[in-house]
Amino acid sequence: MNQLSLTATGALIVIALLHGTATPGNAQSVETPHSETLAAIQDRGSLRCGVNPSQTGMARQDARGRWDGMGVDLCRAIAAATLGDPNAVDFIPVTARTRFTSLQSGEIDMLSRTTTWTFSRDTTQGVDFIGPYFIEVESVMVRADTGITSVAELDGQPVCAVTGSLTETVLRNYQAQLGIEIEFVPVTGTEDYARAYESGRCIGVADGKAGLEALRAAQIDADGHRALDEQLALSPLSLAVRHGDDKWDDIVQWTFNALATAERLEVTQANVQRLSIGSRHPIIRRMISDDGGSGALLGLESNWALRAIQAVGNLGEIYDRAFGPGSALPIDRGRSALWQDGGMIFPAPFE
Repeated sequence: MNQLSLTATGALIVIALLHGTATPGNAQSVETPHSETLAAIQDRGSLRCGVNPSQTGMARQDARGRWDGMGVDLCRAIAAATLGDPNAVDFIPVTARTRFTSLQSGEIDMLSRTTTWTFSRDTTQGVDFIGPYFIEVESVMVRADTGITSVAELDGQPVCAVTGSLTETVLRNYQAQLGIEIEFVPVTGTEDYARAYESGRCIGVADGKAGLEALRAAQIDADGHRALDEQLALSPLSLAVRHGDDKWDDIVQWTFNALATAERLEVTQANVQRLSIGSRHPIIRRMISDDGGSGALLGLESNWALRAIQAVGNLGEIYDRAFGPGSALPIDRGRSALWQDGGMIFPAPFE
């Protein structure tokens, strides 16, 4: 080896040491993970999670006051990973208007409400988005007896849309494209637009498919209401955390990735304990085995992902409880499926 090669090798060793690595191929850091958000959660003993006030399939309280839904289960998974208890969650209802201020102010630790990841929100609201976990299709629902079959026929008609929602923006852009004037009826959420629609204040409701299906199912004559064929936009519904706490961002991001990866590798609520001991699959071992090492990199205990999957199952199991055939609101998974099943959900690799 010549002198130049020796010098270059020495430089690589110095750089590796400065970055906490023994060799160029070893990416482990000596930095101690720290998150102010995680420390606050552990001190109070509960996760504060912002959710929909009431939307079937996403977040809703039953008669006994227990919350259920896809957004709710994602909160429980984070609580299980960080606190060891999926029930150590304070579910805090937030509206489209209050959700970001609640996150910025520290009233909530994370947002698991039907919130679309957009450019303006990501760059101006002081939040970081994680996911997506659900791909929403934006549309408009009307009464079938109106004879309306397209958005163009809503010219001059009153349509309810949640103020501050992406759906409102999308529909306003769409009407400008068509050269029509829709009379927007401002509402604060799903319960508000249900009352307005049922009372006749608006002839149609603009929202994502999950919200519209829940509204249609609640009608006495469910078959008398239909979503227009036009798909106004695809909306990636995503979790969100406060910007600036990178380690907390990592924890929420990788807990979600663990749920999605578990589905891809057929790790379920029923078999995760057995696989944590007996699996030889390197990715499964890294996620859920005591010797996998993933917990230490997040500042969590070694069984963090095992606890999350034990609590709520994998991402597919979460979806099936919320929107599967036996649920209160069956919706075909479609684009919300994992990529290998023809969907748009793609977990980052556990490498």
